[in-house]
Amino acid sequence: MGCSLAFYLARQGRRVIVVDRGRIGQGATAACAGGIRAQFSTEVNIRMGMEAKRVLSRFVEETGQNADFRQVGYLFLLTTDEERRRFHDAVELQRRMGVEDVVELSPADARAIVPGLETGDLSGATFCPTDGIAGPNEVTYGFANGARARGAIFLEETPVTGFLKSGDAVCGVRTDWEEIRCPQTVICAGPWSARVGAMLGLSLPIQPSRRQIFMTDALRGFRPDSPMTIDFHTSFYFHPEGDGVLFGMSDPDIEPGEDTSVDWAFLYRITAVAQRRWPPLLEARVKTAWAGLYENTPDFQPLIGPLQPGAWIAAGFSGHGFMMAPVVGDWLAAWMAGGSPPADLSLFAPDRFGRGSLHPEANVV
Repeated sequence: MGCSLAFYLARQGRRVIVVDRGRIGQGATAACAGGIRAQFSTEVNIRMGMEAKRVLSRFVEETGQNADFRQVGYLFLLTTDEERRRFHDAVELQRRMGVEDVVELSPADARAIVPGLETGDLSGATFCPTDGIAGPNEVTYGFANGARARGAIFLEETPVTGFLKSGDAVCGVRTDWEEIRCPQTVICAGPWSARVGAMLGLSLPIQPSRRQIFMTDALRGFRPDSPMTIDFHTSFYFHPEGDGVLFGMSDPDIEPGEDTSVDWAFLYRITAVAQRRWPPLLEARVKTAWAGLYENTPDFQPLIGPLQPGAWIAAGFSGHGFMMAPVVGDWLAAWMAGGSPPADLSLFAPDRFGRGSLHPEANVV
């Protein structure tokens, strides 16, 4: 998110400094699954997904770097009648918004797309062939290198220790080595954003939550153009990665926190679900695993916009930050320069929780 914003601000001719406590791209982004989709339930998120696909499709022209964007599609598997009705309504909205290729499928249609699926208990499915997967490293460094080429400065291994204030306004940040004064500061700290916001005396409703990903060796018969497949009821998902399979599942029992160790016992819970939904996965050998962090909010929508005079935020994306970054960076840069957002971002207002004005995203994995 920070690298995207830096790119679009630098492209405006703004002087930009990115301050990272670690290395660029080595936070939550490095551990994400790389999905890009327009199959959301709220209008603004659908629009973001559509625009993100457009940006990534011409990423070389935009930044000079390939995004490794593979439009293999997103296949949602639905179990209950309520899920089918909810996704039917979402598909209708997506089509009205211009996602012309999204379709509702029968269980048999879903099995034809991904051989080996167990579909006897499914109520339906949805599929959008132009959704897909992009490379987290490729996209992050594409934006970062594009920003550097336009004069942006990146300070890595540089934790922020506090904010500079002039009256009620934020006028920069403090690190262990220097004070950086600037008229606008943006918190793009992902799962650690609440901790950064606390330095301003704010209690931001963003909680980090561990997610684990597993990778297999080559799986015979699994096509590299198979879609990102999500069993929505259980959140079990898988997609091709190299000649193997990348897969994972959320853990409803996990407590909020910053633990990114791998719990190998959780693998048995995933494979139990896979045995019922996609048995071919059990034929592959798991070769590696890692864990990263979601940055969840109560309504699974981000905080985007001004926090205090001179201070902004783009965080709390609840697992959708990578896919939304190509758009949010552009829109927020335009907002910061022009005084108003180029799209209606009121659903993401940072103060909405105090006002009780919530419009949750329903299609969350």
